Amino acid sequence: MPLPVTVVHHIDETPESLCDRLSVANGFSSKRVFLSMTGIKSAALAKAELNAIHRLANWSGENIVDLARNRITTRCRRLDWQLGNAVFNKQARCGRRFRYCPHCIVDDMETGAGRPVSRPYVRAAWLSRAIINCVRHARPIVEIHVASKTDDSFCQFVATNSAKIRQEAERSVPTEFLAVDAYAQDRVLGALRQPYLDRFEAHVAIDLCVYLGKFVKRHRQALALVPENLRKAPSREIGFHYARQGESAIRAIVVEIIRKVRPSGQHKFFFGALGRWLRSNSKQAEFAELLELFQDIAERNLPFAAGEMCFIPVRRRYLHSVVSAGIEYGLHEERIVQLLNEAGLLEDQHLSHGRIHFDAEHAQEILVAASKTLTSRQAREELGVTEGVMTGLLERGLLARVESRNETRIYSRIRREDLDKLRSEIFAHVIVGDSKQALIPIKRVCQNAGCEIGDVLAAVIRGHLRNVFVAPNDELTISSLRFDRDEALAHLSKERPTLSALAGLAVMNQRDASAYLRAKPTTVPYLINLGLLDTVTINNPVNSRRQLAVTVESMDLFQKDHILVSEVAGLHETHPNTILDLLAKIGVRPIYDNCGNVSRYFLRSEVLNAPIQVRRFKRK
Repeated sequence: MPLPVTVVHHIDETPESLCDRLSVANGFSSKRVFLSMTGIKSAALAKAELNAIHRLANWSGENIVDLARNRITTRCRRLDWQLGNAVFNKQARCGRRFRYCPHCIVDDMETGAGRPVSRPYVRAAWLSRAIINCVRHARPIVEIHVASKTDDSFCQFVATNSAKIRQEAERSVPTEFLAVDAYAQDRVLGALRQPYLDRFEAHVAIDLCVYLGKFVKRHRQALALVPENLRKAPSREIGFHYARQGESAIRAIVVEIIRKVRPSGQHKFFFGALGRWLRSNSKQAEFAELLELFQDIAERNLPFAAGEMCFIPVRRRYLHSVVSAGIEYGLHEERIVQLLNEAGLLEDQHLSHGRIHFDAEHAQEILVAASKTLTSRQAREELGVTEGVMTGLLERGLLARVESRNETRIYSRIRREDLDKLRSEIFAHVIVGDSKQALIPIKRVCQNAGCEIGDVLAAVIRGHLRNVFVAPNDELTISSLRFDRDEALAHLSKERPTLSALAGLAVMNQRDASAYLRAKPTTVPYLINLGLLDTVTINNPVNSRRQLAVTVESMDLFQKDHILVSEVAGLHETHPNTILDLLAKIGVRPIYDNCGNVSRYFLRSEVLNAPIQVRRFKRK
């Protein structure tokens, strides 16, 4: 049987709100007294239990189905709870707070039906903190802490604080960003308008908007991708803009941000709060579809290795960075860049190595082949030769270069099979054992015969030298080879052409030129730099290296006009320093000075007839 005074039930009103309004409309001192007299339990009413709803329907005269529409149900697992048709997480509970829109309350007081004290009612949407703004008035929802259970009558609260609520309504500032609030309110009321997001529980969909928006705002490079009207919006509004469009839009924005940012080595932490949220819920069934989406995006667009943890363990590597490839294949990063750039697999080789990404499958064959080669340093260590000798072997073609790079120095790679083939060809003609003949090492052979190690090895490989030995306890390296002196010199010796013959005019190397001028060894390079001596470039017949040779004609012309300080001192039978001091007093100086350990010269015309006297002391 209904109470003497009834109130109009609203479609978005909670059962507890209707109970509160009935109690104040019928003059009960408090809602607790009303519940006690009507036999309704507060907790059972909040959960819309059948017995409590039947009793409330009986006292209010309202339909049972309408009363149960906005019930609150707590779910045991993870403390999720259901409000109307939407499931929220525990962070969305309002706790011991009154939440309300001041404008809605003012409208209730001014336009509502029934007794004034019973007009304000609690909207179901206010009970979830996931809803921040009133969608109808575009104003923030106000939160007020409730001191105790005895103060839980919302109608009494409004009656006591009506003036304050009117002031709050006047002072509130409108907001233009209401998309997520409207979506959450629709979910509470059972209105499904977003096909993609409505596939998930309400709290999953809303949190996706929050964390996706945070991810977009976290990277400044992505702001240009956001519509201009949303650039100042809260994170969840930006996330909602993309999430409501579905999986393809989410994938597109995340991939575009990855391409713009190109995380360098820290891709594990690239997703920030979004990644932590997904990882913390990786075992929850309602997150499975989102986890699969973001895991696939991460695996296909970031250099994760199989087994590495992203949101869940990575199943397959799609991309490598130069750094990760260097670690996996044991290759230098610069070499990887060169190989893949030549193969056309790199989009931008000018980024830092951690930010250069490439297709792992397409690059695998190239990198595996490269990992089976040796550097020239590794090869020469196995052969027991110096860097210069190794260069000669490569230039002569005794070893093939499979990769070469010219930078500040020549960089080469050698296949293992080519190195093993060369060693077998050399040591196929070598005798392991001792010999009574006079044996000399390969370096001495080159010195005596005026040839290079490559010439000696070529003669061994062709079988021209038969008496080649390695001691029983020595390793099979080139440096351990010993040769019959007479046989080696007879086959390898050749007449060395002179430098003058090579140049086609009379020249000397710089050491011989210093002796020719009777000057210190450092003097000739100094004179060459000053342009006082002429040079020609020739190939040295001993080491095949290019070098400068000084022309004899230019040295003769120089000596015709210049004279050494030491020669002037010899003419006066005194020390060079004495000559320097005497000539300085009359203003005659060498053609250069302050030159370090370099012999100095005067112009002959200035010193031969200079008016100087050298004091000579008689010996006692």
